[in-house]
Amino acid sequence: MNRFAAAAFALAAMASMAAYGQGAPAADPHAVASIKAGDHNCPGCMLAGADLTNQCVKGGNLTGADFDHARLVLMCMSFANFTKATFRGTDLSGANLAHADLDDADLTGARMDATSVKGTDLRHVIGLTQQQLSEACGDTSTKAPAGMQVRTCTY
Repeated sequence: MNRFAAAAFALAAMASMAAYGQGAPAADPHAVASIKAGDHNCPGCMLAGADLTNQCVKGGNLTGADFDHARLVLMCMSFANFTKATFRGTDLSGANLAHADLDDADLTGARMDATSVKGTDLRHVIGLTQQQLSEACGDTSTKAPAGMQVRTCTY
């Protein structure tokens, strides 16, 4: 393989890894351990790619935290502050974001199957789609962006 072909192959491999969240900055192991130990406050933490399934940060301060491509399945995140946090490509299935502060948070490409957003103001969330809101679960006090509506659930 000549140098040009080798370079093209390497670039294609890097693009493929980036598309699947690989090669992205890794989570800070100390921050992950802190969350798993029950610390609900971790502003600006690097949690990208972390598996925080069934963890709880209820009422915590996680402003500006990076959760990109993380697994936050069934995570208790209610009443927490996620202002300017990023959740790009994150799995939030079954997570509880009720009454959370998501101002300027980025949910681009996040999976939100049965994610509770009850009582949450979503009007200033970045990258939110109607499909995500149709998969999530809200109530009459949930505030959706203009032109969108969240599915109402009783559970």
